[in-house]
Amino acid sequence: MIPALAHIGEHDGSRIRHRRSFARRTADTIAGAVSELFENEELARTPGVLQDLDPRVRLGTILLLAVTVSFMQSIAAIALVIAATAGLAAASHVSPLAFTRRVWASAGFFAVLLAVPAATGWITPGPTIVGSGALSVTVPGVYVATRLVLRVVAGAGIGMLVIWTTRWSDLLAALTALHLPEVIVATLAMTQQQIVSLMRTVENLHLARESRMLGETGAAEARDWVIDRMAYVTTKSFKTADDVYDAMLARGYVGAWPSLRRLRMTAWDGVWLVAVVTFCALSLGLDRMMR
Repeated sequence: MIPALAHIGEHDGSRIRHRRSFARRTADTIAGAVSELFENEELARTPGVLQDLDPRVRLGTILLLAVTVSFMQSIAAIALVIAATAGLAAASHVSPLAFTRRVWASAGFFAVLLAVPAATGWITPGPTIVGSGALSVTVPGVYVATRLVLRVVAGAGIGMLVIWTTRWSDLLAALTALHLPEVIVATLAMTQQQIVSLMRTVENLHLARESRMLGETGAAEARDWVIDRMAYVTTKSFKTADDVYDAMLARGYVGAWPSLRRLRMTAWDGVWLVAVVTFCALSLGLDRMMR
C-alpha cells in the first residue's frame, strides 16, 4: 500500500510541477531578456571597431549603408553587404553566428512572411516554378521575394549591430547632437527604463505565483490570473509614468534631455567615414555590374 501511495504522490507531484512550468518558463524568459540588456551594455564597453567610434558616426554608418542597400538590385551584391556586416560584428567582438541567428530570428522571419505573397503569380507574373493560377510560385517572384528579404536582413543587421555596440546613454547623446526633437529623445530614454522596470515586475509576479502554488489550477483560472495581471501591469505603467514625470518636473526638467557625455570625433572617425563611403560606392558599382 505504501509503495502505491508513494507512486500516486510522485504522479501528483509531477502533474503539479507540470502545471507550474508555465509560470517558471515565463519568469525565466523575462529574466533572460533583462540579462541580455545588461550584457549589451557590457559589450558596448568592450574595445572594438564600432565601440571605438563616435556614436554620431555609428548612426551615420547606419544611414549610409541602409540607403545603399535600398538602391541595390543584385542579390549577390546585397549578400556581400550582409557578409561584410557579419565580419564587422566579429571585429566588434560579437559572435557572427549569434549575430546572424538573432537577425534572422527577428527581422528575417517577418521579412519572409511579408515576401511570400510577392513570390506568387498574383503579385509577380512570370514563368511558373510550381503550382497553377494566381497562387503559383514564379521565377521572377522568387527573385523579388529573395531580394526583399535580403534587403530587410541587411538593413536590420546593420542597425542591430550598431545598437548592440552602443551604450544607450551614448545613443541618446548622439541623437541629441544630431538635433533630433528633444521630446523624442526623452520618450526613448524613459521608455527603455520603464520597459526594464515592468519586465522585472512581471517576472516577480510569475515567481510569486510559482512559489505559492500548492495544487493544480485549471486553464480557466490561469487565464483569469493572466488577464488580471495584465490589467495590473497596465495600471502600474500609467501610474509610474505620472510619478516619474512629476519627479522630473520637481528636479528642473524643462523639456531638454541632458547628457553627461561630451561627444568628440577623432581621426579614426574620419577614416571610418571615408571607408564606409568608399564601400558604399564600390557596392553600388558592383551591383550595377551584376544586374
